[in-house]
Order: sequence, then C-alpha cells, then structure tokens
Amino acid sequence: MPADDRTARTGRRSVYLLAGVNLTGLGSLTAPVVAGLPLKIDALFPAQERADVLATVLAIGALAALVSNPLFGMLSDRTRGRFGRRRPWMLGGALAGLLGVAALGAADSLPVIVTCWVFTQTAYNAMLAATAALLADIVPDSRRAAASGVFTAAAFVGTLPPLVLTAMLPRQVDAVSLVMPIIAVVVVAIALRLPDAAPCPRNAAAPGLGTTPVLHARTARRAFTAVWLQRLAMQSAFSLASAFTIYLVIDRMTHDPVGATPVAMIATLAGGSGIVIGAAVGGAWASRLRRHLPFLVCGALGLAAGASLRSLADSPPLLWIASSLGGLAVGIYLAVNLALAMRVIPGHQRGTYLGVLNIAETIPQVLAPVTAAALLHVGQSDPVSGSADNYFMLYLSAAAVAMLSLATLPTLRQTSRGEVRRSRPHPTETGASSSRM
Repeated sequence: MPADDRTARTGRRSVYLLAGVNLTGLGSLTAPVVAGLPLKIDALFPAQERADVLATVLAIGALAALVSNPLFGMLSDRTRGRFGRRRPWMLGGALAGLLGVAALGAADSLPVIVTCWVFTQTAYNAMLAATAALLADIVPDSRRAAASGVFTAAAFVGTLPPLVLTAMLPRQVDAVSLVMPIIAVVVVAIALRLPDAAPCPRNAAAPGLGTTPVLHARTARRAFTAVWLQRLAMQSAFSLASAFTIYLVIDRMTHDPVGATPVAMIATLAGGSGIVIGAAVGGAWASRLRRHLPFLVCGALGLAAGASLRSLADSPPLLWIASSLGGLAVGIYLAVNLALAMRVIPGHQRGTYLGVLNIAETIPQVLAPVTAAALLHVGQSDPVSGSADNYFMLYLSAAAVAMLSLATLPTLRQTSRGEVRRSRPHPTETGASSSRM
C-alpha cells in the first residue's frame, strides 16, 4: 500500500476513535438525564414540586458544563509531561465520570444528587474538551470538515443506546446508566495510543499539519468571534425550533397527550437522524470541495425553512418533514462550523478556544426554554390551531434567528479567501494533506 494511502487510512482510524470517545462521553450523560435524575427526584418530592426541582438540578449541571469545558480545555493546553497534553484529561475524565455516575445511582438526597451530577458533568466535560482539542491537533486542515462531520454525528448517535436500554429495562435504570461510562473507559484506553504532540509555538502550525493556515492574532480573534456568534445564533435557533414539540402536537393535531407522544418521538428521531446524516455527508463534501461558506449558508437557510414549515404544521407528516429538514441543516452547519473554528484558532490554545466555542452551544440550552415559553405568549393566539400558545410566533422567531447567523459571513469570507499566510507543507504529510477522508 502506498505511503500516502497508509497515512490517510491511519488518519481516518484516529478520527473514528476520537469520535468513539465523543460518542461514549455524551452517551454517558444521556441515561441520567432521561431517567436517572427524574426517577430519583420523583421518589423524593411530591408531584407538584418535581418539575421545578428537576429543572433546577439540570440547570446547575448545565452551568457546571458551561464552566468546566473551557477550563479543562485551557488546562490541557498547559499540561506538560511524558503522558502528553490531552491524554491525562481524557483518561481522568472517563474514570471520574464512571465514579460520578455510580455515585449518582446510590444518591438518596437532593444535596447528594446535585453534588454527584455536578461532579459527573465536570468529569465528562474534561474528557470531551481534551478529545476535541486532540482532534484539532492531529487532523490536517484539508480533512477537518469531514472529521468534524464524523465527530459531530457520533455525538448524536451516542444518545441512542442509553435511550433504547432505558426503554427496554425501565426498572434497571441505575445499572443501564453504567453501561456507556464503562464503554467510555475502554474506548479512551484504546485512544491513548494516539499521538499527543507537544504544544505548538505561538503563530505556528502544529507539526505535520501541512497546509494549516496561520492567522495573525487580530485576524484570528475576529474570525473566531464570527464563528462563535454563528454557532450561538444557530444553536439558539435550533433550540427554539425544537421546543415544546409535544405540546404543539397536542394542540394542533391529536388533542390527546397519549396519542401525541409517538408523533413527537418520531419527530425527535427524524431530527436526530437528519443531524447525523447532515454532519457526516456535509462534512465530507466540504472537505472534498474545500469550501465552507456555501455549506454554512445551506445550514442557515435549511434551518430557517424547517422552522417556518413547523410554524404551519398541522399534521404529523408536515412536522416530520420539518424536523428532518431542520436536522439535516443543523448537521451540515455543525460540521463546517467546527472545522472553521479549528482552522482559525491558535495552535497553542486549541483546547481553550474549543472550550469557549462550547459555551456558544451550552448557553442556548439554558436560556432557550425560558425564551420559548415567553414567545408562546406573544400575540393573541396561534393562528393555525387557535390555542392560547402561539407556536406560529415561536417557530418563526427561530427561523429569524437562523437567518441572523448569516450576518457573520462577511468576516468568515475574508478569512476563507486566504487573508492568512500558509505554513510550508511538512515533507512527510504532503500526501496526507491532499487525501480525502
């Protein structure tokens, strides 16, 4: 096998392995959120209090994730030692996360539940921050969109096994919650074989990344700010567009909570499947064409179209089409947005910058439910169903926010057009840089 083919094949294996870490890490947090925490709180509090208590616990956990991801990304940038920069945090996070999930299963009071959940969120965000940084370290710029697509798709696929196991074994939630954390430790142990290079010097490309662009500090900050704002806008739009789906189905379609559940679940599955397909296919095509901006435009327009269709949906098929369209659009944008972020951030601060990028994804998860609830009460009533909750206004607002993300394109176009100086290709990586995933 030619050397460049072997290099490309090794690169693909590295990406798939890191995607596996991402899959198991996010999957480890799924079962506690879906069933573990709700059931524990249900056993401790009366029915009229449990929703507020659960919302508080989840919000505290989200705040822990908001802080810990950039914090541990920065720490991984500054870590020195024979074991590497990223690997200690990956392994430590996986082991600590397993401990946290096990402790959460034994928790029997609200303070202990909160403590265990914050610990678990912190541990897995340490692991995920280091994993994303390592992906940026080892993947050449020419393949980052494809790698980002695989990495992003894996995150959503990781939520499926815990959901299936929880549905099949509803009385064994604590045991089911340990499955993905145990697998995460195994996958991370295998990923420790990946190279973990020393920090890059300032204003230099990482060794072996060939045509990675090197940005002046001011240009890099401006470009990263545009990428960050774009992710904030798109994640906000997606969170608004997917909010209160089951209530939409009840008020417009079934008028029955029992009948609404399968319709809403199919919509959620359609959206998640769309994200996986959009990320994998969109990322691969962006790498093949070596163009990013058309895919960002496609993502914004697609999400706006999906949200607009949802604002008018009065039957399950229309809702499912809207969910699929929105999911495909979000998957495309996520893959390309992450690839652009990895292109513009300084090589010696990848963990820090990618952690900060994660904040743009976490903030909407915290604020979108409150904002969506307020938008439901704007105007007189829903023009489609006549219900008091104005879903038409909610989802049109989501479409508008998605379109607002396009305001970042002028800055990204300047960066994309090459207002950077390119590093000289590393002689051993010339073939790898020109290959495709």
